[in-house]
Amino acid sequence: MNQTQLPFVPDLALFGLALMVLAADLRSDEGKNAFSLTFFGLLALGAFMLWLPLESREGSFGGFRITSGTILWKLLFTAAALGTTLVSRPYFQMGGNARGMLAKPGVFYGLLLLCTLGMFALVSAHDLLTFYLGLELATLPLYALAAFQPHDSNSVEAGAKYVLMGGFSSALSLFGISFLFGASGGLSFDILASAAQSNPALPILWAGTLFLLGGLGFKLAMAPLHMWAPDVYEGAPTPVMAFLSVGSKAAAVAATTVLFLGPLESIRIGLSGFLTGCAVLSMVLGNLGALRQTNLRRFVAYSSIAQVGYMVIAFLGEADTARLALQYNLIAYGVTSFALYFIVSIVGKTAPENISSLRGLSRRSPGLAALLLLSMFSLAGIPPLAGFLGKFLLFASAAEQGHYTLVGIAVANAVVSFYYYMLIVKEAYIIEVKESELEGMIILSLPQKVAVAVLGILLLGLGICPVKLFLNQ
Repeated sequence: MNQTQLPFVPDLALFGLALMVLAADLRSDEGKNAFSLTFFGLLALGAFMLWLPLESREGSFGGFRITSGTILWKLLFTAAALGTTLVSRPYFQMGGNARGMLAKPGVFYGLLLLCTLGMFALVSAHDLLTFYLGLELATLPLYALAAFQPHDSNSVEAGAKYVLMGGFSSALSLFGISFLFGASGGLSFDILASAAQSNPALPILWAGTLFLLGGLGFKLAMAPLHMWAPDVYEGAPTPVMAFLSVGSKAAAVAATTVLFLGPLESIRIGLSGFLTGCAVLSMVLGNLGALRQTNLRRFVAYSSIAQVGYMVIAFLGEADTARLALQYNLIAYGVTSFALYFIVSIVGKTAPENISSLRGLSRRSPGLAALLLLSMFSLAGIPPLAGFLGKFLLFASAAEQGHYTLVGIAVANAVVSFYYYMLIVKEAYIIEVKESELEGMIILSLPQKVAVAVLGILLLGLGICPVKLFLNQ
């Protein structure tokens, strides 16, 4: 295999892995090999992309164009799928969760891999058709995954709501793409960029841009297109909720980056007022919603809506700075989120997934409580944790272009979020719980102890010593 073909190996390998997992499931009703095949396959895929020499990270074929920045996005998606695979394993074992055991692991992991393949295609797209196909492939499997507990009415409801709202957003995206095709006369990003530069005030171009941004806003759970998120997060199985919050959000951010820091770069400045309004609305509604929640899942959903508001701010900055800020923030947010979902998955085995179920966690499991503390501090943006540097880069991106008022509003919202994140810490550490009310010690297995240690080290390490691999393209 020559070097011009190497950049396409991850996409082909992931497609082959998905087929292997589905084929293995056909041979075994219990899907016993699905987890091992998925886990070690994703691990090998990530190792290959890390090994891939810089001179072999460039390639193009038809509507696909791969760069070192594309490989970085694919590493993020692979890490999200790998984390989801690890979080999901106990859910296919008896007693894995109070909501019931998941069935058909082969189908679950096959859909997860196909969804990740769609994300790969999305960031490699260099024309509107490939972009839309990647967007749909990254979304359609999630509809089935959200409803993967058919015996649970909440999961079925989550799947139904997600399908209805997702169909609406897909229609918006396709409608926008048709307008962009009409404005440019072609599907290629090069043709679209040329049309946007030569006539940036063309009404049909703006109509297509706004429709497409509306479709992507749904994927991001960006206000005012965010109302599906709390219901879907509450009903979906916890591993699916983790992938929705990390992998799907990263794909939506990547898709927005591909378009608005790419062929539509010339009209991005004209969208500053619209993006500012969406960012402020997302931060305010997300933070106010999180303040009122007692359910951990809905709390996470509203918190993620507020986090999207911070991310949208970066799109107001210079292209390279914005891309750097978004990629690092997604890495930090992903690690923090998986740490939180890991805790939810363990606590949810024996108790309702409510905030009050965290009471006495510092006495029941000091290690989990410490990880919870680090996660909340990181989400709140407390130095020297990863979340602080992530927020700093996002705010700096907008501040470089003079959006000081918006940055001030974002900082004020971050202060508000600190209050409700500390309410979670209060439940775990401060509220007194009688011995008779404690539900017993949480005994972690060796893999779980390793996961706690690794996640804690990453939360600290990414903030103190950011890895150059993730900061340079």
